[in-house]
Amino acid sequence: MLMKAIDTLHVSAVGPDNIQPGQTFEINDGDGAILHERGLAVPVEGGSVEGYPDPAPTPRARAK
Repeated sequence: MLMKAIDTLHVSAVGPDNIQPGQTFEINDGDGAILHERGLAVPVEGGSVEGYPDPAPTPRARAK
């Protein structure tokens, strides 16, 4: 889930540095929902994280 910070926060799963207001970051859906409920971040529709392109889709394993 792509989120945009409303306030300065620190999420160790995202990285060692604080996330500043307005900064976008990627986090799992469950933790993103908690941050949204607490008013610390809002979900971002589409787009990419800080100007980086969206990640390539994960390849599926071939059936044998």
